[in-house]
Amino acid sequence: MSALTKSLHPDEKIKAGKLGQKMTMAGVGIAVVFLGLSILLGATHGDNWKRFLYAYVTGWSYIASIAIGMLWLVMLHHLTRSRWSTVVRRIAEAMTGAFPLIWLAGLGFILPVALGYKDLYYWAHPDAHNAALNPTIVHKAGWLSPGFFALRYVIYGMVYSGLSWYFASTSRKQDVTGDPALSTQMRVVSGPGMILYGFTTCFLAWDVLMSLAPKWYSTIYGVIYWGSGNIAAFAALGLIVLWIQRNGRLTHSINEEHYHDIGKWMFSFTFFWAYVQFSQFMLQWYGNMPEETNWYKYRMFGEWQWISIAMLACYWAFPFVFLMSRWTKRIVPSLVFFAVWQLVFHWLDMYWNAMPSYDWLVASHGGASIVQGPLAGNIALHHVGFTALDITVWLGLIGVFLAGTGRGLRDNLIPVKDPTLGLSLAHEVM
Repeated sequence: MSALTKSLHPDEKIKAGKLGQKMTMAGVGIAVVFLGLSILLGATHGDNWKRFLYAYVTGWSYIASIAIGMLWLVMLHHLTRSRWSTVVRRIAEAMTGAFPLIWLAGLGFILPVALGYKDLYYWAHPDAHNAALNPTIVHKAGWLSPGFFALRYVIYGMVYSGLSWYFASTSRKQDVTGDPALSTQMRVVSGPGMILYGFTTCFLAWDVLMSLAPKWYSTIYGVIYWGSGNIAAFAALGLIVLWIQRNGRLTHSINEEHYHDIGKWMFSFTFFWAYVQFSQFMLQWYGNMPEETNWYKYRMFGEWQWISIAMLACYWAFPFVFLMSRWTKRIVPSLVFFAVWQLVFHWLDMYWNAMPSYDWLVASHGGASIVQGPLAGNIALHHVGFTALDITVWLGLIGVFLAGTGRGLRDNLIPVKDPTLGLSLAHEVM
């Protein structure tokens, strides 16, 4: 990094103006159209809304992970006294400002579960509490109960929204007062905030995604969700920054040096995701415990093996090889390509995590039908089964994220009185 500092260019446009309003209106329009279409498709699907809700969990986990990733960047920025990210921090704060709307949208699958819907999470089904059939689920019954599940969801939303509000509001306060002590204050809060954030993210991943297969467990699952989300978060950050610049703002403040760093974070988390995925797979597969390997068995064989291969080749190998290059990250069209690519495959990652649990085995026992839940029975009967509903729900929830982010794009798009702004403007990647 260069030791020089720079001042804001005299012609720089730093006010958001109507940019936030444009993004919010576009997001609302996308959400209304595609979620409305999704409701129509869900009503005619013929499975009592099950496919709609599985697609909803997949899409919601996708947008939540992006906002979670940007909250990590904001806190890391303060905790490490980072310099390069000062010029993009206000945009990252806007992306975390989507939390309240994201959590409100999440009620679309939380409320049905809390009100007694039994076909989304197997642990909410009466047959799951058969001690002879599901002893591991019975032991988790206190934790995996609809009421407690909904309560934890509310707590997670309060933690994320509270942290997001604190850092965004304090940063804007510094724009007014110019008090450098506020930077120190945010750094101090980032320490315990990061610890709280880590626990919350792990518990959220366990609750929303891992418990779709309640007989399976992994202590590293929350880290995998976080790592995958950070790939998408930095990809989304790069695209939003470019969109802001294409609208005539921050054209002098953000340059190829900053895009290079965004690309480096995309590259590093692409590798990190593969590393933690392999760590989980290796330990569970050679341990050869049926309650652990069963989760992978249904993803390694049958129709799902092709999605697993696509994840390995397209979410890791292809972008890893090309993002390794310095110039791939510095040439904006190239970076945009890989940002869009990773955002698409991040959705496929969420789909790969959630949808194999969609098919439940119903068996006869003693003359009665007993629901044995997900990841059971003949592997050949577990289908990938892409539907239009999967895509429309995903796009509708992206609209929710854009609407929430647009609400945070107001006033200054850059922290004009941050003590590190001059260093960030002069940032050079060595």
